[in-house]
Amino acid sequence: MPTTALPSTAPFSTPAAHHAPHATQREPWRQRSLMKLAALKAATPVTPLLELSLRGLGEARILIKDERAHASGSLKHRLAMSLFEQALQKDWLTPGGPVIEASSGSTAVSEAWLARRLGLEFIAVVPRGTAFYKQQAIRGEGGRVVEIEDSARLCQHAQALADDSGGHFINQFRHAATAGDWASDTSLPGECLAQIAARELPELQAVFLGAGTGGSAASFARHLRHKRHLHQEGHRARVIGVDPEHSVYHACWQHHRAHGTRTTRLPAPQASNPIEGIGRPCVLEAFNPAHFDDYRRIADARSQAAALWLAENAGLEVGPSTGTAFAGLLESLALRRARGESLAGSWLLLACDHAERYATTLGDPAWRAAQQSRLAPQRAWIEALTA
Repeated sequence: MPTTALPSTAPFSTPAAHHAPHATQREPWRQRSLMKLAALKAATPVTPLLELSLRGLGEARILIKDERAHASGSLKHRLAMSLFEQALQKDWLTPGGPVIEASSGSTAVSEAWLARRLGLEFIAVVPRGTAFYKQQAIRGEGGRVVEIEDSARLCQHAQALADDSGGHFINQFRHAATAGDWASDTSLPGECLAQIAARELPELQAVFLGAGTGGSAASFARHLRHKRHLHQEGHRARVIGVDPEHSVYHACWQHHRAHGTRTTRLPAPQASNPIEGIGRPCVLEAFNPAHFDDYRRIADARSQAAALWLAENAGLEVGPSTGTAFAGLLESLALRRARGESLAGSWLLLACDHAERYATTLGDPAWRAAQQSRLAPQRAWIEALTA
């Protein structure tokens, strides 16, 4: 399989370069690393909860959890902490051994940030065409980037690198749904509900999430299910998935809804996905359609137009996956209004990352200008709905 490795500040690892340390040396290193990680987690501030004022949507309170505020710049900061904590607790990491991840970019940026602070070598396997800014951010944290053509084989390639280097494939696609803390009030859903309650906002009705690994959806679904069991505030909120055009997750959810089973036998999309970070050409291990109460497929032009609308009207420079979630929220509220249903309550989405990570598309004024005519109908739809 052809690959291109970009320049990096970290040398490529080889099996000979990493000898497993003696247990008496390894355990103190593991405990020190866990203590460093605990200190980093304790120093992580609560991210802001923002509110949009949209007159056209009446009583609906539109809330945005701004995950761009994390030190590594995205929602994936939380996932990186959880994955490294799990790997250290289970003794999967070794001093001197590289950590390897398969990622479309943001998870790798956050993991590279964390690996550097824990003194670990990091290698990211990304699809060819991953935004240059993300690759630059990985390398800026001392990581190495390997691009491959076939995005459906990211995990296989990352595992092969781990086998060859004596390192560990941390594998967000397998562990994202299980590594995170979903139950506590300091988890992402717990933090959101606490902020809503503290500001005396109306009860949460739904959270809109695009799925990459499915980890955030798993956290919200489990936390809300726990709240339902305890009959606590926010327990009625629904988890609504949003999917790009060229992804199999929406079809996987539809199959689950119709047949009650999770299928991985779905035809691959006919085109590549321009909405980085969410959607996949195949069903990944951590994605569970049962975690979603509903699922919407969003046109790529609508996702991009929604992201630009947030930048120009709300001062929120966000990536395309946030645009997808915002578009899904707007579509859902438009349908409720058409059916004569109330829009009252709080409606939540996550600002996952910053537009600057998409310097050749959303973050590029020339790209925005070139796309005006294509995006104009979608922008007009948003304006009519929100004004």
